[in-house]
Amino acid sequence: MPISDHDADARSLTIDTSTHVLPPSFGSERERISRADATFRSLFENPNAKVVQADDLIASMDRAGIDMAVCAGFGWTDPGIARESNDCNLAAAHAHPDRLIAFCSVNPLWGDDAVSEVYRCRRAGAKGIGELHPDTQGILDADMSALAPVFDAARELDMLILVHASEPVGHGYPGKGTVTPDLLMALVNAFPNNTFIFSHFGGGLPFYGLMPEVKSALKNVYFDSAASSFLYTPEVFDVAARAVGAEKIVFASDFPLVTQRRALDEFEQAGLSPEQSRLVRGANAAQLLGL
Repeated sequence: MPISDHDADARSLTIDTSTHVLPPSFGSERERISRADATFRSLFENPNAKVVQADDLIASMDRAGIDMAVCAGFGWTDPGIARESNDCNLAAAHAHPDRLIAFCSVNPLWGDDAVSEVYRCRRAGAKGIGELHPDTQGILDADMSALAPVFDAARELDMLILVHASEPVGHGYPGKGTVTPDLLMALVNAFPNNTFIFSHFGGGLPFYGLMPEVKSALKNVYFDSAASSFLYTPEVFDVAARAVGAEKIVFASDFPLVTQRRALDEFEQAGLSPEQSRLVRGANAAQLLGL
């Protein structure tokens, strides 16, 4: 089938699939939000942790030459905090419809309330759920059946699910957690028909793609490069592409934790072929996001 001009344009975009904007009150009332939400506390209790808004993100994108970005949430533990953050992402996407895409965050263990929030956000334009933080949200200790209502809703609504991932080795950092490749595989095996993006190169899960049974199980799984500047040398893009295919990797910065310019500079040092670079830089994300 011939590629339309619109499709060709979408596939040449640079898309950052993991950025974070927050309501201004999350910065000015940091202590209150920290008391209310365990995930926020793990990531932002330090007053030096950056809290930015949509205008900051757009300015960063313009400086770095990034066309579009996903505004993802975090794995909130307080429903009120989650809704406030979701509204912030939705407002950002509505204010900048050609530049920003909203995801929404819930805790799947909230049951019907979580499902209702997913539907509300989808009606308002959200294209994905996440980021989920299984550690602080208690998902690691939950029966998989408890996650099914939200994951079923995601599949019904054609929404991606973004999940935080953790390396089982290496240095620690705020929010690292223990969401290691074996736990991510349990999630994949329980919900093989959902489409997942595992952050931070899935805590190293792509490298197990050299095992045929793992690669087969990852048919609906993608991996983002969020914060890879803090985790790996630029060669990680090439290694992951050889293990699972460049078509399974999406570029992400984790802004404002990492500047988008730095993330792009390191991506451009990865040594990918022009076609691999095109896929990772934006074409894969454009397809996943229906652009």
